[in-house]
Amino acid sequence: MAFPLAGTGIAPPTGPVFTELNALTRRAYMDTVVVQLYQSSPSLFMLMGAAQRAAGGLNQITAPVQGQSMVQGQWAGYAGNFNKPQIIPGVQPAQWMLSYYTVPVPLVMGEAFIQSTEAIVPILDVRMNDVYAVMANQFATALFTNNSAMPLMPQGFIEAMDDGSAVPTYGGITRTATGNTFWAGNKFTSVGANNTRSAWSTYLIQVTKLAGGEVPDAVIMSPGDFAVLAAQFIGVEQINVFPGRNFDLDTTIRSGFPNVNINGVPFYLDYYCPTGTAIMFNSKYTAMYISEDAQWDFTGFYSLVPLGQLALVGVAYTGYNVITTKPVSGAIFTGITGAPF
Repeated sequence: MAFPLAGTGIAPPTGPVFTELNALTRRAYMDTVVVQLYQSSPSLFMLMGAAQRAAGGLNQITAPVQGQSMVQGQWAGYAGNFNKPQIIPGVQPAQWMLSYYTVPVPLVMGEAFIQSTEAIVPILDVRMNDVYAVMANQFATALFTNNSAMPLMPQGFIEAMDDGSAVPTYGGITRTATGNTFWAGNKFTSVGANNTRSAWSTYLIQVTKLAGGEVPDAVIMSPGDFAVLAAQFIGVEQINVFPGRNFDLDTTIRSGFPNVNINGVPFYLDYYCPTGTAIMFNSKYTAMYISEDAQWDFTGFYSLVPLGQLALVGVAYTGYNVITTKPVSGAIFTGITGAPF
């Protein structure tokens, strides 16, 4: 548009007066770019905050896991006799590779020269800020998708908590092989309308039993499914008036919760969790591993002159994976219905 907002408000209509004004007057710009895309992921940032370091190696993350007892005991009589002990193999390695995500950043001749003195916001600053946002978006999305068929991508909750029906092999161990049933997670399908406080209490107790008595740390839900659960708490809220205390204009009454707590376990929403799906996990066994040589690093800018272009390019890169060393410690729930959005 040659004359934006001509004839709007106090600006004169399109014509010689506005043309002159347009030629002599600067725009009043905000010196920041307001980003209109990307979302936050509390699950990703929780994992990042407690990330473990990973080094090199053919399998950068290897966890020895025990799937059966390696010794046998027996009741003894007066003489204290016992059977000769047997060698029982019970440990095997679960192995994962790190996944590497790269974001190339260009800086071409024209934009560098044009913005050398008159930049409102340097375009390179906007691109570099976008690098982090693009990475976070991809990492958060990968947490809630089945990436087992794509070897370059990292693992996430879906692979870790599967019972073997959709992801038969996890960490190099085949869940359906004889003796490997311990490696299967807990999967509840067709949950339906059981998105209630009492139902989740039962599910928590059930998963705790399946996990050998260890309670999950948290439950992740989609915004829509979380809204259904939170509404049940709002429906039983009440305001208690204590003796000697009156309500006035300065009194704040709080309604609703950023997360809800059932059986001592927090339930929270994550934008990237698909509607109809919920994830229980235990942070004792689920963690992000980040490469010590590729942790949100940047190569610096290099010239493209050898390729016949007066420009620069740099690459941001990160190597990581999200693994669970005890799949039975968590669970995946699918088929939850009733979400209003």
